[in-house]
Amino acid sequence: MTDGRPTLLYVDDEPENLTVFDALFSAEYAVRTATSGTAALEILRREPVAVLLTDQRMPGMSGNRLLEEAATLRRHLVTVVVTAYADTDLIIGAIRAGHVHDYVLKPYSPQQLREVVSSAAAEHRRRRRLDEAARDAGALAEDLRRRYDPARLVGGDGGLKSVMTQVAAVAPKGTTVLLIGETGTGKEMIARAIHAASPRAHRALVKVDCGAIAPLLIESELFGHERGAFTGAVRDRSGRFEQADGGTVFLDEVGDLPLELQSRLLRVLQDRVVDRVGGNAPIPVDVRVIAATRRDLPLDAAEGTFRADLYYRLAVVPIRLPPLRERTGDIPALVHHFLAKHAPGCEARYQLAPDALAMLEAHPWPGNVRELENLVERAVVLGAGPVLGPNDLTPFAPAPSDDEPATGTRIPGRDAEFRELRTALRRARGNLTRTARLLGIPRGTLLGRLRKYGMRIG
Repeated sequence: MTDGRPTLLYVDDEPENLTVFDALFSAEYAVRTATSGTAALEILRREPVAVLLTDQRMPGMSGNRLLEEAATLRRHLVTVVVTAYADTDLIIGAIRAGHVHDYVLKPYSPQQLREVVSSAAAEHRRRRRLDEAARDAGALAEDLRRRYDPARLVGGDGGLKSVMTQVAAVAPKGTTVLLIGETGTGKEMIARAIHAASPRAHRALVKVDCGAIAPLLIESELFGHERGAFTGAVRDRSGRFEQADGGTVFLDEVGDLPLELQSRLLRVLQDRVVDRVGGNAPIPVDVRVIAATRRDLPLDAAEGTFRADLYYRLAVVPIRLPPLRERTGDIPALVHHFLAKHAPGCEARYQLAPDALAMLEAHPWPGNVRELENLVERAVVLGAGPVLGPNDLTPFAPAPSDDEPATGTRIPGRDAEFRELRTALRRARGNLTRTARLLGIPRGTLLGRLRKYGMRIG
């Protein structure tokens, strides 16, 4: 490309044809001409030619030989053959094989030639865009691999060692994975690590928070809809599964998915197709599914609030993430990691006092790793240090255990969730926005959980 204009190279052993070509295209393109294949190759070595047009029969090097040589010199080069009628079958075969973009028959009209050149220039732009997109996707995939490399995740050689062993084994496969753990244990981080280490890393990872989307909208969000399917559906819309085609769908808190939609999800897992709301034909999708839950799904299945067949489809490879209270040996490394995150470049000036470490190791961590990050961030914001003592990292006191869910009936598998809600509310002093942030969930999800347990709002 010269001065922003694509470069055309026309090769013909008849000089008058080159003169006509230059007159036709020099106003719009940077035109180069040559009377032999050898001269054309010299130009190709020097300049970024976009489109090469060549006569087929020339003294010395033939057009076919020139095309073979040229293909090794310019990555996005688009080739056009200018030929006599006798060569038509040969050229059509080359086009079908993908070696030649198009051809022009002699004698040709200026309009015919303009159309072919315009098409070839557009093809050159398309090839460059595709190549740039592939490079961008490759760079993104590499960035994801670096950020979520299992060997670099904090705790990968400590309390998360078993988890990371499973991640390393399952990531290259297309297997469906179910991540099980309390809120704040890092389920999304592990999902991203699996995606980043998979062959799908260059495609999208689409997250769906199943508890945050309004029940009336979640079907359309997941599966898409056709125009006119319902009031307000003014155009076709692809769902999250279609958006993730070729990549991964991360279904966070899949246990909150309404029962009536669980059969739709089961169909996606079984048949790898989605049915848009209002649609008439299934749409194939190539997606890997990673799901996560804080709930006891086998218990929910026994109670009839979660489909047992869907649970078995999701839990092909179940991975349990231990809560922080079970991996307190990772606390020093996590503190350093969060200091680097919230005080970049200054983390080396901080030290963790032994009595502060002992206090953190004794804490039950209802908010898990997210709670620890909040404490470190608070210490940085308030200017604590250089030695971080107990006063700098004091967690909120654990809530007393005399409260019960207002629903009356205790369900063992859900007591932990109730206590977690209660503790977060008290730490946030009743502020729902702060409570949702502590738990790492959207405010709408928090409201739904509070209603479930009959807990007072406001």
